[in-house]
Amino acid sequence: MHFRKNIGTLDMVLRIGLSAAAIYAGFIDTDIINDALSSVVVGIIGALNLVVALIRFCPLYAVAGINTNAID
Repeated sequence: MHFRKNIGTLDMVLRIGLSAAAIYAGFIDTDIINDALSSVVVGIIGALNLVVALIRFCPLYAVAGINTNAID
């Protein structure tokens, strides 16, 4: 299955940075978020966002018709 890339370089770099912070706060330093469930949710969202950044395809962008990738 092939998806057309819809995430540009700047978008990808920002997503990777935010994902790393979310994964750190959710799974590594659990004192940042006091609630265990919230901590896990933040970590999972960070992990999913990291996958989206690495494959450079966002399903929500596709549904909304957003494309931050300059190369078509």
